[in-house]
Amino acid sequence: MPTMNTKRFSLLLMCAATGLLAFLLLDMYSARKAPLYKRLERQWAADVQALEASGKLPASWAQVKDIVIIGGTAETKTWLQRIQIPLKENPKGVHRMEVLVVAWEENGKRGAMIQYNIEDGKTRNTLLELGRTLILSSPASDKPWAPLLEVFSP
Repeated sequence: MPTMNTKRFSLLLMCAATGLLAFLLLDMYSARKAPLYKRLERQWAADVQALEASGKLPASWAQVKDIVIIGGTAETKTWLQRIQIPLKENPKGVHRMEVLVVAWEENGKRGAMIQYNIEDGKTRNTLLELGRTLILSSPASDKPWAPLLEVFSP
């Protein structure tokens, strides 16, 4: 027969699992229903983190002293005022980075194109051009649970 401590531990474990599941579902729901600028902020931060973790970026990425963010559309300029930019300047760096962010829409999909350009600080020669596309929303589907299932698929 289980003791009182075993019952309490089981109850505590069940509550913790329920809380974690609720947090994950709320996080996924808010990611899908958040305003586009919040989705941009979240996806852009995750994309920069993935790029840096990949080990495929040149050394010049870490040597950027000045970052200039350019909003390509009026909507994008508004978004950029409301979000935290996930890029970090290096005070000891020698290069300059321009980042062009442009909102787009095609066939009901909404997204943002982010173009990185790193220039040598002295010569202004281009060291890196890198373009990334982030999908911020897709048209409504007849299967409302499909996006949630995509998160869990391998």
